[in-house]
Amino acid sequence: MIKAHSKAYKTKEIYIAESTHEHDPMLSEIEFWVLENYGMVVTCSYREKLHKHDLHGVIPVRAKDIRSWCYNDPEEVEKAINSRWVYDPNRTYKRVALYHDSGKGPHIHLQVHPNTRRRL
Repeated sequence: MIKAHSKAYKTKEIYIAESTHEHDPMLSEIEFWVLENYGMVVTCSYREKLHKHDLHGVIPVRAKDIRSWCYNDPEEVEKAINSRWVYDPNRTYKRVALYHDSGKGPHIHLQVHPNTRRRL
């Protein structure tokens, strides 16, 4: 048996977008770890591409946003994720989790690359 915290979606449309588009398996692994350890509210999953580098708009989906204000310390969640996964060993400056405000409020952006790996 697996015990996990709760998972919710900001809107019905986000739930539908997430459930009707294939997600990268590594993104799903990271999401499950976050869910198991912290719980989550998904605020963005698949969406139409806004620009050519938008990982929310590729299939399989390689990015997801989760609400940050539901955590006591969102920076701790960000650090915990980045301490377990490396986005791309060839570009160590890139991160899997990014706690930031891209203009629509602070959130944790999760992203993966085909080279994303669990740290040893």
